[in-house]
Amino acid sequence: MFDKSINFVILITIMQKMIFPKDKLAIMPETYDGIVVENVEKKHNKLVVDENYKYQKNWFFRTFQFVFYHFIARPIFFLYGKIALGIKVYGKKKLKNIKGGAITVSNHVHYVDFMIATAFVKRFRRSHIVSRKENFNVPYVGKLMSAFGVMPLPDTTKANMNFYRQITTYLKKNRFVHIFPEGSMWPYYNKLRPFKSGAFHFSSKNNVPVIPYVITFRKTKGLRRLVKKRPKLSVYICDPIYPDLSKGTRERNDDLRDRAQNAMQKVLDEHGSFEYYKYVTKEEFEKIQNEKQTKK
Repeated sequence: MFDKSINFVILITIMQKMIFPKDKLAIMPETYDGIVVENVEKKHNKLVVDENYKYQKNWFFRTFQFVFYHFIARPIFFLYGKIALGIKVYGKKKLKNIKGGAITVSNHVHYVDFMIATAFVKRFRRSHIVSRKENFNVPYVGKLMSAFGVMPLPDTTKANMNFYRQITTYLKKNRFVHIFPEGSMWPYYNKLRPFKSGAFHFSSKNNVPVIPYVITFRKTKGLRRLVKKRPKLSVYICDPIYPDLSKGTRERNDDLRDRAQNAMQKVLDEHGSFEYYKYVTKEEFEKIQNEKQTKK
């Protein structure tokens, strides 16, 4: 089990080198929730998330989850994040009075930013991450995701009900559920994209706070730059945002979404985020590549 966790970290490092372009140009998808990085899929191991999918396994697996999460995965993620990514977290005191469950949200800008929701924010508080089911087909990573408590998004309308019930169960157990409201991951993107409303529905329905995290990048400096040129990560925790119960359901969800995005944008405006990759349209990217070929 320990060896698998080490292999997991090694694979993450290798995959980062594979998926991040060397020329620091990235093609911007046509839509803000479009996919920049396609994960590896195995057709013979395609996960089915229907109304019969079990998010909560038997007692033996739950015991394994507890041990793996608290005593293996979190310590490894914490060390990896500190050493390899230089993660710094600001604003932990804002979580001091959060006794029950909560929905946490953040921008989705790094292949392993889910670690921030689990290993860096609130000690001894179990967090579950909502993820695209395709991520479960990545070698090593996929097999460990269920053990880590990651929740695949459902396939069908009927499956949605099962998914909603499980999130409600976790919140009642005073756990955090982390959702990326932007949808897909854009590596090293230093701006916010429009938020979807799903995450805020769960907050509104269960009357629990939304806690926004903002992930920013800072330029690597000094001797460390000789070893690692990619930027370090900073995480800013915003004040918890509570549902306004005087509003109707749809209006309440939209209000939570807007307040969360405004709070996160304020952090970005104040602290900034280093632009390591420049996102351009497909046409701009092809033009730049053609110009490079012409110069040769």
